[in-house]
Amino acid sequence: MSMFIRRSHRLLARSVLAMFAAIAVLSMPAAPVSAHKDHKAKQEAAQLEAQRAAAGGSRDAVPMAHDPAMPGHAAVMAAMDAADDPPQNFAARLLDWLGRFHPMLVHFPIAFIPAALFTAIVGRKRPGFAKPVQFLVVTAGVTAPFAMLSGWLSGGFELGLDDWMMQSHRWLGTGIGIGAFALGVFALRRPEQDRGSGMIVGLSILTAAILVQGWFGGALVHGVDHLNW
Repeated sequence: MSMFIRRSHRLLARSVLAMFAAIAVLSMPAAPVSAHKDHKAKQEAAQLEAQRAAAGGSRDAVPMAHDPAMPGHAAVMAAMDAADDPPQNFAARLLDWLGRFHPMLVHFPIAFIPAALFTAIVGRKRPGFAKPVQFLVVTAGVTAPFAMLSGWLSGGFELGLDDWMMQSHRWLGTGIGIGAFALGVFALRRPEQDRGSGMIVGLSILTAAILVQGWFGGALVHGVDHLNW
């Protein structure tokens, strides 16, 4: 039974590596259109529209971002519609579609990593908790890379973005994905230490990183003041 479990875990680990390779190959023809980039493009378009309205005349009225009567509205709306257009070639459309699973996939490491930390602490001196901890850590190690990769597909592979929030969200998520995968491998290779101090420290760091990452994700969607009282 233990041999079967180990073979299953190795197969899962190889599938993650295969996904890395497949995405690297598919991403070479074209980068996907990002949901985050679309959101940023819409914000910039709205700001440009407001600036044109202010320059065109009315200081007494507050400009409305989507008022068809505003100067330059047609051009701005055309730019926004262009940002919403899907990629034309198959590879880019496939990558864009896979990236849309990011909001769903992130819930798996969000759930498994804190649960593994709690179980490891509660069951540190209890042998019966060894298998549950190993299952949670390994499952987090398998799902976190998929969440990380879908985030890259959603945000695109451009490294020179000026958006510090997007950059922070991207690289922190990359660190969480790699860290969770490393802990999953560690739990498989050294199951006798899956409730030791090293595992608990690693899970604590990842849990804290997930909390910060959640703030960045919320800020990208709802704004930096989304948690204001």
